[in-house]
Amino acid sequence: MTFRTRILSAAGGLFFLTIFISSFANTWGIYDSAWKMITALVATVVVTLLVIHWATTRLSRKMFLIVFLLLGLACRVAWIIWNPASPESDFLFMYTAAQEAASGNFAFSDSAYYISFPYQLGFTMYEAAVIKLFGNHLIIFKLLNALFSIGTAVALYLSASKVFHESCGRIAAMVYLFYIPNIIMCSVLTNQHLSVFLFLLGSLLLLRGKDSVSYWLLAGLAIGLGHLIRPVGIVYLAGVVLFVLLIIGQQWRGPIKRQAAVTAGKLGAVIVMYYLVQLLASTTLISSGVTQHSLFDGDKYWKFMVGLNAEKNGSWNLEDANYTKQYAFGEERHKAELSKIKERLENKSELTALLGRKLVTMWGSPDSSPYWSLRGLDKWELEQKLNQWEGPMYALMCAFGVVSMIALWRTGNDGGEVLLYLFLLLLYVGAHLLVENQPRYRLDFVPVLILLQSYGAYQIGSWMQGRRSATLDKSWKGERGVGI
Repeated sequence: MTFRTRILSAAGGLFFLTIFISSFANTWGIYDSAWKMITALVATVVVTLLVIHWATTRLSRKMFLIVFLLLGLACRVAWIIWNPASPESDFLFMYTAAQEAASGNFAFSDSAYYISFPYQLGFTMYEAAVIKLFGNHLIIFKLLNALFSIGTAVALYLSASKVFHESCGRIAAMVYLFYIPNIIMCSVLTNQHLSVFLFLLGSLLLLRGKDSVSYWLLAGLAIGLGHLIRPVGIVYLAGVVLFVLLIIGQQWRGPIKRQAAVTAGKLGAVIVMYYLVQLLASTTLISSGVTQHSLFDGDKYWKFMVGLNAEKNGSWNLEDANYTKQYAFGEERHKAELSKIKERLENKSELTALLGRKLVTMWGSPDSSPYWSLRGLDKWELEQKLNQWEGPMYALMCAFGVVSMIALWRTGNDGGEVLLYLFLLLLYVGAHLLVENQPRYRLDFVPVLILLQSYGAYQIGSWMQGRRSATLDKSWKGERGVGI
């Protein structure tokens, strides 16, 4: 799969280079002095590399996990206790609906919000279940967010170790645990923490259980449940399909073609399990009286119509909202939105410019987590400080990503498992060029970015350590039987 890896890593390299340049420029704009920005960036590089060196050479695997997972959890719990923020915007709407659902009142399902976006019922019912089990306490939701975030760090550690190297697993886990948005968003009742954990878990199960049908079924279950919580599971399913099709093609060209048929059957099991989860959830919600609307219904074209609005750079806007309100929900509104989409696709030069701006805005602009986490608390100075701390971290991640893609292009990474995450990267980035654009949506995909950049950080660390690191790497390859 060397050729395919090089093609995908070249595309990934262009992506990381683009967002490195844009994130560097945007971070520069946050600081009131060029010297402050350079100092912050240099300090981030030095501290990061020193911590990586210490964590990958001085700690046993067990000690690493104990120390860093406890530190990561402590940071999240401390932030949750300190930050009393209440739900806002869509988060408040779903939390209010969950309280009603917990008391047996499902009238909210007939509101315009849930008729337009019935897929939000999955997360709403999760919140209702938590209220039923633990009572109506915001801190319970926030602590669960912290636990899911720690679970994601573990899944990321295992995934990066499987795809690249155990040192990469440590690097990925560390970066995820202490990347500021991952900490401060634990105080926000977003559906991203649980869904990200499930998506990463599903991907990991697929890679770790290549020869086990039960692992593949569990992978389909995890990705399907993740989609119920946040509707981006289709991206992961598409990535899995493309990745497995490459494996099937390789097996078909081999001496034992029966292997290709077996793998195709396991892929079919993943797809069936994924859609079975959606179907059972939708049927159960309807039959139990929670809603009259299928989870497969809803405003099919809204996200695309907004995402293609060049004047608003693909972001939510009142103009489009008022436009859709003129039409009754259903076929009439769908036709109106589809007509607007076709109109916005006509000007190819404007569309191309829009896609470029959306790429930079979505992936290169300052992270919006401080805004969402501190919303309503009147802590503007702290919000600015958090942006100043996060900016150099993100720019460094992007730089590591560039190095990682160059290394993958040079070596081809014959292990092939990295292809799954490269497919996911390109699919997720491509999808958000078309749909509504918000920087906070990149939080869904930060773990995959971190996994891919961990190899770049490892390459730099290996170069700095010289021959000793190269020897360790050779020993690891021999133990695992994987070409890096």
